Amino acid sequence: MSRKSLDLLNEGIRRQKAGFRALAASLYTQVPQDDPYHADALNLLGTVLFEEGRMQDAARLIGQAVRNSPGNATAWANLGGVARHITRPDAALACYRRAVLLAPNRADGLAGLTGLSGGRHRRTTLRRRLALWPLDVDAHIEFGNELAADGANGLAAMAFRRVQLLAPASPAGAYNHGNALRDTGEIDGADLCYRRDLSIAPGSADILNNRGLLFFSGGSWPAGEACFRQALAHAPDHAAANGNLARTLQKRERPNAAVQAYRRGLLSDPAAVPACCEIAGLMEAESWARRALAINPFAAEPYNRLALLATRDPARTDVLWRLRQGACIRPETADVWYNIGVERGRSGDAATAVRYCRRATQIDDGHALAHLNTALALLVQERFAEGWEEHRRRLDSPEAAPFLRRFAIPEWTGQDLAGARLLVWGEQGIGDEIQFLTLAPALLRRGAALTVLTEPRLRPILRRSFPGIAVPEVATPTGGWEDHHGCDLQIALGDLPHRLALFCGGEVRPEPWIVPDPERAMALRVGLLARHRGKRLVGITWRSIAPKTGARRSIPIDLWRAVAAMPEVALVSLQYGAAPEDYAAFAAQTGQPIDHAHGIEPLVDLDGLAALVAAVDLVVAPANNTVHFAGALAKPCWTLLPTRPDWRWGLTRDDSLWYPQTRVFRQQRDGDWEPVMVRVAAALGEWVEGQSARAPSSSQT
Repeated sequence: MSRKSLDLLNEGIRRQKAGFRALAASLYTQVPQDDPYHADALNLLGTVLFEEGRMQDAARLIGQAVRNSPGNATAWANLGGVARHITRPDAALACYRRAVLLAPNRADGLAGLTGLSGGRHRRTTLRRRLALWPLDVDAHIEFGNELAADGANGLAAMAFRRVQLLAPASPAGAYNHGNALRDTGEIDGADLCYRRDLSIAPGSADILNNRGLLFFSGGSWPAGEACFRQALAHAPDHAAANGNLARTLQKRERPNAAVQAYRRGLLSDPAAVPACCEIAGLMEAESWARRALAINPFAAEPYNRLALLATRDPARTDVLWRLRQGACIRPETADVWYNIGVERGRSGDAATAVRYCRRATQIDDGHALAHLNTALALLVQERFAEGWEEHRRRLDSPEAAPFLRRFAIPEWTGQDLAGARLLVWGEQGIGDEIQFLTLAPALLRRGAALTVLTEPRLRPILRRSFPGIAVPEVATPTGGWEDHHGCDLQIALGDLPHRLALFCGGEVRPEPWIVPDPERAMALRVGLLARHRGKRLVGITWRSIAPKTGARRSIPIDLWRAVAAMPEVALVSLQYGAAPEDYAAFAAQTGQPIDHAHGIEPLVDLDGLAALVAAVDLVVAPANNTVHFAGALAKPCWTLLPTRPDWRWGLTRDDSLWYPQTRVFRQQRDGDWEPVMVRVAAALGEWVEGQSARAPSSSQT
């Protein structure tokens, strides 16, 4: 009978693998109870019941199998699988261990142990599996995932690369390989893996979602949106893709569409607290934040969102209260301390802001924004050694991703530059690039041959000002590796102060560097003097166009009346993006016209702005790009600062460490520009008298 029973079992196994479970079960039940293969039949019948979801019946039959045949390692492994499925991990672990003891060289017992083990024991078990079965694809995938969870993304990428060699058609291999390469910063390689994976599984929403995240993290919002929409076309209920699409639409300034995407995501995941909080922010609706709070009263995000909504009140009385509630609920969350630090910094308490932001970085050293805000709070206090060190972490923040450049050459860490070719790349915008380029002369004196990658509008100015510096034409960053233009070393422009120990023990000091177009500057000055004979030329801007901080750095036009009324002064517009109606409003509210006949539009023609700043006698403006041009031209400049100035201006000084010809006028009360402009008018009168005593304006060039 044993031979017939064996044939029954083999035929049943074939039918079970083909999906004919009922037929397989009928074959297994034909094995007599007194047959040596009866325990195997019970075990196999139990696996059929397991596949059908009848866990208790499966456990009963497989348990009977191991009682009848205690040496059956396969049955012990299957019993472990059932116990694990019904959430009895201790029993499952005991079963898997028995299976391994009975058959140390079989895969099923070790695979089960791997799933239940943790930490070092799990890795040891995985290594043993791979030593016994080096072609075990699942083991390689699990080992790679374990390495990735430990942050060893490079080793994880190697494990997943082996999976692709062993099973080229495995979607999991390419997918996980792409994830590991993404986490190591190999963006091009990750994209290649995702594209290869899509050729194997073209409708995979997970792959499309992760490829979209690759574009999202690199700042390629349109490409990211396209991937997320493709993912949702294949899986409309994919909550992560809906959430990521919503985040992308927020980045693309399409708030209504973002709200709809978040709502669709909530249909598949109604308890998604982050989605509720984002809707609360987009709609400025406290009800959504309170809904998030009802879903999870112990989450910090709803309190943070309620605090953000409380900022709509000019008094901001509830902001800190809400943030502190979040800190009490989730003190282990870095964001809650970071947000308190930001609010304290906003109120002008930079020292306290440092303490709270540092608390955030102690909890999560990878919190780049907390490091950045720590740096800014330190720098505004002129605590430069600590500040420059923290400032290096700004490049880890999500906001920096669209500006990052990657080169296959080492970073300059402060070593001797004599004979070295140094690549310096900008990453923070026009004003910051102008400011940090005041350190370029020091690099040249150290013997470096410089190549500078900068904003296109600055390139002609840089080439004229530094004839010996290479300024190549380059595209915007893509996130991939870029040409290093034959250089030996590279550094981000904003890291120069740290390398040069600026203002904290180093000998280097910022130096004006801009050389304007001499013919253009002369023509502009001649034209201005012809229109305003005998007058001093004062270039001004009265508003900032920065989206977040522009309102705080904009001065009402009527407050310029006293300055405009001075008979010895002619006001020249340096204003970005001014329209004819703006000039008409200026004339109507001050009683005097402002000269804008020079034809320079500073928003698009920075070389023209440099020439125009060179052509006037004095610049008076709130903190914006214009004051950086004036400072880098060594032009006398009066910078008008709000109560919470940018880090570069310090808290109390009336001069600038960066620009020797710059003078600072500070607000004493938030939003109150009137006393500032009274002081400016008085100082301007004194300045005119001093200028008149030295030389007539018509002789200045």
